[in-house]
Amino acid sequence: MRGSFLSLAGVLTAALAWCPISTEAQSGTPGYSYSVTPLYHFDADLDEGGEAGFGGALMTFGHTSSLDQRTSLGWRAHFDYEDWSFDEPVAFGGNRPWDKFYRYGLSAPWARVSSSGWVWNFTPTVGYAGESGADFSDAIEYGATLAAARRFNESLTLGFGLGFFRKVEDSYVFPLVVVNWQINEQWRLSNPTPSGPAGPAGLELSYALGGGWDTGFGATQRHERHRLDSGGPFPDGVGEHRFTVVFARIGHDIAPAARLNFYAGAEVNTKLRVEDSNGNRLYSEEADASLMVGLSLVGRF
Repeated sequence: MRGSFLSLAGVLTAALAWCPISTEAQSGTPGYSYSVTPLYHFDADLDEGGEAGFGGALMTFGHTSSLDQRTSLGWRAHFDYEDWSFDEPVAFGGNRPWDKFYRYGLSAPWARVSSSGWVWNFTPTVGYAGESGADFSDAIEYGATLAAARRFNESLTLGFGLGFFRKVEDSYVFPLVVVNWQINEQWRLSNPTPSGPAGPAGLELSYALGGGWDTGFGATQRHERHRLDSGGPFPDGVGEHRFTVVFARIGHDIAPAARLNFYAGAEVNTKLRVEDSNGNRLYSEEADASLMVGLSLVGRF
């Protein structure tokens, strides 16, 4: 969810990865939706020595129903997986601070269109974020977002809102911004698609190539926290991954209600942090820029 739309949206980071407040979500379109996104972040050099990188997948499945002509209610489940590799991480006392992360949860987006044209969206969420072997009860996350968006004309939709999330040993209250601006027939400025590796926060400038093809580029910030393995080198601790994603995308409609997007970009401004079980810092490390690639299939039925 700096000093611009990007900074406001970037504050959302991981929170909106599982409860997107995109323009599409605001519309409350009935039906089922899904996305599958394998991705890979190449190894990056750690400042104190060693390397770190990860591969994984992001998956969502959900449904939206119309309660009446103005109101919709839905549910959305997500499952994310990250498999990390560390090569001689000197900064963490020679330990590999974590291995495999799992994030899964459920959100219930509610939307209502007012008579004046505003779309209100309220999305409570509960989930889990932990390493394999982490204590389940210590890795629970929860929160909610409240947002409003208005279509000022056929080309411009703007929205704003607030969110609160209790994540692993930390809490966040943040502003968020929704934007969908069709600048002309080819160019559009909007939030990235929630299914991509950048998540729905940040901004993307896209260009319609014709024939169901388009391309775009954008950026966002991410902030992820996980409970660590109770039997690992930092028992019941907290792992934190902060980074900025700068990406380019090319997409194609492979069916009337299905699309493939290929992403390539870089992870920059990366910070890895280990805390004890109470959230007190033990180690903090910065990493060099690294390449990132991903492929996303998203659709509705």
